[in-house]
Amino acid sequence: MKTCDNTSVGIVITDHQGRFLMFDRATFPPGTAPAAGHIDDHGTAEDAARAEVEEELGLTVTGLTRVTGCWWGNRCRRLAGARGTGHDWTIYQATVTGDPTPSARETKNVRWITPDALQELADRTVAYAKGRIAKAEFEAAPGIEPVWMQWLADVAAIHIGPDDLLRVEQLTR
Repeated sequence: MKTCDNTSVGIVITDHQGRFLMFDRATFPPGTAPAAGHIDDHGTAEDAARAEVEEELGLTVTGLTRVTGCWWGNRCRRLAGARGTGHDWTIYQATVTGDPTPSARETKNVRWITPDALQELADRTVAYAKGRIAKAEFEAAPGIEPVWMQWLADVAAIHIGPDDLLRVEQLTR
C-alpha cells in the first residue's frame, strides 16, 4: 500500500451556465466531489491539478487559478504520511476543454450540477453528520464528500453554518 505524501489538490470546474462538474467517488472516501488527488510525483501543485483533471475526467485544463486551501486532517485510503493523517490542500478553479471521458476506476455518475442541486447535496452531508442519514444510506446515495464542504463553502458554492461545518469536519477524521 502507498504512503500518503500529505499533499492534495482539488479542482473546481464550472461551465458557462454556472454548473459544477462533479462525480461520485468510486473509491474511499465516499461522496460527490470535483477532481482531486495527491501531488505525488506530478511536480508542482499546478502540474498535479492538470494531471488529476486529465486522469479522472479526460479533460485538458486551459486555465488554473488558486482559490483556497490549507492543512486538513482528513484520512485517505493510503498509509499515514510523514506528517501523520491529513493533507496540505491547494484548491483551484479551472477552465477546461474537451468532452469528459471519465475514469471508471475513480469516478461514477459524472455530471454537471446546478448550484441549487449542489446545495441539496451539501444539506445531505450535513444530515449525515447529524446522524439523520445512516452511513450505508450516505454511501449508496452520497452528498458532498465531507472534506469538500469546507472548500465549496470557501468559494461560496454552498452555504453551511459554522456549527454544521464542525460536525461535518468530524466525518473526515
